Amino acid sequence: MAAPGWPEPPALIEGARLRLRRSMPDDAAALFALVDDAEVMRWLDWPRPQGVAETRVHLQAVDERWMRGQEHQYLVVRKADGLPLGSIAFRPRGHAADFGYLLGRDHWGQGYGTESARLLGDWLRRQRVLVRLWATCDADNTASARVLHAAGLQREALMRRASVRPNLGGAIRDTLLYAWVRDEEPSR
Repeated sequence: MAAPGWPEPPALIEGARLRLRRSMPDDAAALFALVDDAEVMRWLDWPRPQGVAETRVHLQAVDERWMRGQEHQYLVVRKADGLPLGSIAFRPRGHAADFGYLLGRDHWGQGYGTESARLLGDWLRRQRVLVRLWATCDADNTASARVLHAAGLQREALMRRASVRPNLGGAIRDTLLYAWVRDEEPSR
């Protein structure tokens, strides 16, 4: 079911090098292999999973939220060989949506983060219900800040002591807010 006012998101979004395909519980081993890395999880807002079983429980919950129109998570897959590279998800909220992503460390610095954020962002921006698309990253995560900017979002704010980073010992950290906002409709 789609969120009120939103179309049903596609199960597959294709780009030049990547496919974003709906994450399923059977992706647990592939996703865990990517997130079982302290550096990958360092800046994220949730704790590092402890195993494939925990990752499967997460993906089962994601599947239920997809069905309710609350969250839509995709596995980022390289088209050339089908290799899972990461994950990206969005959460529709009325006229707005937020998104977040992660990539396995072996895939950093190759433009996959920017390409996946652009793929998802382009689909979202085509939805007339969307007026605001936003994402956050830790203020010290310069790589993610570059990805968000390259994906067409503008830095709006430094939110001081706004996010808890459990993989940094639970520290309360400064957070950057990036957003894209649809221009106002011309008056009629």
